Amino acid sequence: MSFFKYLTWDSAHMDLRYEQDPYDGHMNITNVYKDSRKMDMARINDEYSGPIRDAQRVINANRLGMLIIYLALVFLPALITSVMQENVLLLGVIIVYTVLAYFVVEAVNQVKINQVLHKLDQDLKTSPEPVDQSR
Repeated sequence: MSFFKYLTWDSAHMDLRYEQDPYDGHMNITNVYKDSRKMDMARINDEYSGPIRDAQRVINANRLGMLIIYLALVFLPALITSVMQENVLLLGVIIVYTVLAYFVVEAVNQVKINQVLHKLDQDLKTSPEPVDQSR
């Protein structure tokens, strides 16, 4: 799937919930879908806790990278230039650019998590339902 297909993929049926262990960073997936489907959560945790942790790390790195690059290459030079030239309009344009850059980075982050959700959803749809041994 391409960037825009992952960006617009309908994940409304999913309700991924997980808890991160503060000591080792291991993700414990507690819920996947909004309805109450019975699933083998141990298998899901074994297969998908790593990719979810990796996706969360990439998302945090993207946000931090955007902040550092934006401050160093855009905001500080624009602020200095606008003060030196007494041009408030330049500062306004930079603020609008900030909003646009933020939305682009968050779209990339949404695509990253949607890739993991899509793979999880496709895997769970094709795998057989677990047999309830309690009956």
